[in-house]
Amino acid sequence: MAPSFTFGQRGLLDNPTTNAPSRANMWWVRALQAVVLVGAGYYLVSVAAPHWPAISSRNLAWRIGPLLASAVLVLITLAVLLAAWTVSLRWCAAPVRYRDAARIWFTANLARFIPGTVWQFASLAVMSARYGVAPLAATATVLLEQIVLLITGLLVLAALTPAVLHAAWWQAAFVIAAGLGAVGLLVPRPGGTAGRWLERRMPGVRVLWSGMTAARLAQFGLVLVVPWLLYGAAFRLLAVGLLGTAPASWGFYIAAFTGSYVAGVIAVLAPAGLIVREAALISVLAPVLGSGDAVILAVASRIWLTALELVGALIVLTLPLNPPEVS
Repeated sequence: MAPSFTFGQRGLLDNPTTNAPSRANMWWVRALQAVVLVGAGYYLVSVAAPHWPAISSRNLAWRIGPLLASAVLVLITLAVLLAAWTVSLRWCAAPVRYRDAARIWFTANLARFIPGTVWQFASLAVMSARYGVAPLAATATVLLEQIVLLITGLLVLAALTPAVLHAAWWQAAFVIAAGLGAVGLLVPRPGGTAGRWLERRMPGVRVLWSGMTAARLAQFGLVLVVPWLLYGAAFRLLAVGLLGTAPASWGFYIAAFTGSYVAGVIAVLAPAGLIVREAALISVLAPVLGSGDAVILAVASRIWLTALELVGALIVLTLPLNPPEVS
């Protein structure tokens, strides 16, 4: 899955090194990363603190093997999501090195934990511009990935738990996903009516989506099924590592995690799906694990995923900030 891209078209998206970070301006990048990391760390502590007595008082198993396996799967999932986003940037003629894309992606991703929706998109705009990626291209591809993830998540959920299709809530969710999918896939094509209208007003976006084809978009959707399966498997391993056992099948945990995550995504007013995701997860887990363990596992899952995102971000963001080489 390696789409081609074009060069030589002047405008907002033409030169991948034009806005590369200079050494004089790198402190702004570091400052933004520090703000995001501190905000995400504060979020992690604020989520964990109220529930820590209940978690620590439970006789947890702390099985190292399953916990390490869970951590590895989560980090692989983050790598898959990052790789998919990097590939979609090439459709917009905005190629970027994987390491630089990781800096942009992790900074913007962790910024969602800071109160106020503007932080995520502000950090995305600043970081993408520093690495020669047009903020419009970065934002468009991030939104595309979120829409496709929402659709694939609902499809995975439907495949694993057909009964949910009879519930009114999930029927509404499918309608929302279908609407978002329709809007997201109506992207302006070069030479098309919407494309020409946009070009007249914003000449620099004429190569936006120039590399997208139906086949590549289908591959993109197939790739974004994988994160749900990996996240669900990591969630079951987390249950084994903490509780010592994991009643029910792998499919149950994949469906439980996917359904709760999708609920959090749809609840756009909740920062990072906080509370909504946990409530949905507890409602599914309680009949199988009991309400006490369901609460512990739901909260532990939030803490676990946030901590691993911070680990991944610290690894990436502490690498030397060398500007891309000009070829």
